[in-house]
Amino acid sequence: MVEGGIYVWAIPLGRMLVGFFIGVFLGILGGWLALIFNAMIGYPWDVDIHTNIYFVSIGLGAGLGAYFGWMNLSLRWYLIAGSLLLVLAGGTVGTYIGLVYGQNVEPTYMGRQYTIDNSLHFGAAIGAITLSTALGLFNEFRTKGR
Repeated sequence: MVEGGIYVWAIPLGRMLVGFFIGVFLGILGGWLALIFNAMIGYPWDVDIHTNIYFVSIGLGAGLGAYFGWMNLSLRWYLIAGSLLLVLAGGTVGTYIGLVYGQNVEPTYMGRQYTIDNSLHFGAAIGAITLSTALGLFNEFRTKGR
């Protein structure tokens, strides 16, 4: 990282914003893929299982997008895999936090049994980028002392 100046603050802020926007985009894409997957297999299981497939897919997509903002491939492979799994878990937990604390929508809105709520996508991206930023800043401070 460049020492001093505006780069000390601009680069982490840029990484955080890029990771958040890519996380939201990939979270939406993950939700679409889950809906397509559920429709293709014909909804053979209980509705709660299909709803959780949808929620986890949003979280995994948002986690992957947030990881891209702070990706560091110079670490050992097990640290890369561990940090990726932590950020994916952060995105999934953020999805469920967005579900609990998001806006309440009438369940039969537009004739659907469930309604796509943007608080899921934003909660997943916020959960993932928070954990990804914490891991990225920890890595920056750890390697700065070397």
